[in-house]
Formats: sequence, structure tokens, C-alpha cells
Amino acid sequence: MPESMPNIDELLSKAGTRTLNSALFNIAHAYSRAGDMASSAIFQTRDVDFAAPAIMCKSFAIELLLKFFLVIPYPTAQTKADIDAVGVDLHGHKYSEIYDRIQPSYQKKIADSFSIIANSLTDTNTFRTQLQNLGDDPFVFWRYIYEKNNISTLDIPLLENVLLAMGKAAEVERKRIVASAP
Repeated sequence: MPESMPNIDELLSKAGTRTLNSALFNIAHAYSRAGDMASSAIFQTRDVDFAAPAIMCKSFAIELLLKFFLVIPYPTAQTKADIDAVGVDLHGHKYSEIYDRIQPSYQKKIADSFSIIANSLTDTNTFRTQLQNLGDDPFVFWRYIYEKNNISTLDIPLLENVLLAMGKAAEVERKRIVASAP
């Protein structure tokens, strides 16, 4: 006999507490995976309407990873209120504006990760330009794609490389924090 689906409240109650950086990383990872599933559905179903959700999910994952790098200097922050109390602004969707608020040392780590993924030497300014090349706020653009009159495109390999590079850089930072925890 098949096992019954667990109640969502039951699953959430088992999640426990986590830091804000952990929540941002994990949710970004989930959006990235949802984007991968939507991308696969394009080819499995031959339904191009999955493109917008794929791009939107991956674009939002990038935004969340940018915000992850804003909060990573505060590893004990549990809530947005904790981050607000230290003056960190998590608002906004525009990649370049969020990126500009990230500490330069983390910007360098992101750019270095992108250099490896894209197999092209990338400094922090060049990486910022790559974010702008994605449209600078593709999450907002693609979530309202149905309002557009023309066919829209996006550099999908660039989107994938930016997302992968940011995810890898974030993963390294998470491991560093865990290793340095008392």
C-alpha cells in the first residue's frame, strides 16, 4: 500500500531553525532545481511555455545568492530583523545594485568562481557587467513576460554560468563558516 503524503505543517515543524544565510542558500538552491525541472520540461513536453518559469526560477536563484553574500558577514543572523538591525539592505531586484552592496572580498570570490566556470579571466567589474548582460533584473522581466508584445530572448549559457559560479562560491563560503563555528 502506498505511503500517504506527509502534511506540510509536519514537514515544516521538522525543519528546525537556521541562519538567514542558510535559508537564502537553500531556497536559492531549490529555485535553481525548479528552474532545471522547468528547463527539462521544455524538451520532454515540447512546450516552450516552460521557458519563462525556467528563466524566472534561475534568475531569482541568482538574486537570492547575491543577497546571501550580503548576509554572509553576519553568520549568526537568524532573521531579516537581525540583518536590518546591522544596517544591511536586502531590498531590490536589480543585480548590479545588489552586487555593489556586497563586500569587495566576496565580489572577488564570485568573480574568481565565474572565471573558472566560464574559462575566462574575470574581475569584479567584468562580473558586474555579466550581471547587467543578463538584463540586470531578469526575474522581474520574465515574471511579467506575458505583458510583452515581442519575442524575448536571454543568453541562457550566461545565465547558467552565472548561477553555477555564484552557487559554487556560496557553497565554499557556507563550508568555511561551518568549519569556523565553535
